[in-house]
Amino acid sequence: MARFYFNYPLNIGDKVDLSEDVVRHINVLRLRSNEPITLFNGNGNNYLANFIVFEKRKIIVEIVESVAANNESNLHLVLAMSIIANDKFDLVLQKAVELGVTEFIPVFTHNTQRFNSDKLNSKIEHWQKIIIAASEQSGRCTLMKLAKPLDFSSFISQCNTEVKLILSPHHTGNIFQQTIKSLTLLIGPEGGLTLSEVNEATNIFGFNSLCLGKRILRAETAAIVAVGLSQSYFGDL
Repeated sequence: MARFYFNYPLNIGDKVDLSEDVVRHINVLRLRSNEPITLFNGNGNNYLANFIVFEKRKIIVEIVESVAANNESNLHLVLAMSIIANDKFDLVLQKAVELGVTEFIPVFTHNTQRFNSDKLNSKIEHWQKIIIAASEQSGRCTLMKLAKPLDFSSFISQCNTEVKLILSPHHTGNIFQQTIKSLTLLIGPEGGLTLSEVNEATNIFGFNSLCLGKRILRAETAAIVAVGLSQSYFGDL
């Protein structure tokens, strides 16, 4: 059944005039007027809806059922991702949603490109669309939180999860505990984190370094692997 994000309060019995972007998506999928759809608004529920007006530019549905999704991980997982090339960053965002990341924080490091405010705002809007599309596909009914991009030092000084890991191919430490409820993963950019950045995070702000094996992984690979391992050890995979 097709699922669509609709950022509006939803209740059983409501007749909802769908937004232009949802109407456009329904038209692209060539859905039929007798096919039910599912809406979600980020509150954790799926809402089954039937079409009552089905026109090319105007679609109204009636909400007939509300079902709690109950598919969020028990691990509060924060992924702090250095801003990397557009397509690779988009891939990490998408997979973070699929793998149950709670919060995603873009981070400016020494080796990341800076943007002017207009371009950054455009990127944030684009990233939010990716999160919504990935949520529609994966069945999540709670949107992964997208934080405002932070400078490296600002981020590590504010991070307050139970365990804080910084991925580095050149450093490793003893980081696994029996059970944890919250975890932050900090991933460097294509050029890697500098030694001073690693030292600042580990020596001053309590991060533990983690090495993912003997081979050097690309930033996007490291992020996906680290999230998957974290959910396997501490979450719901």
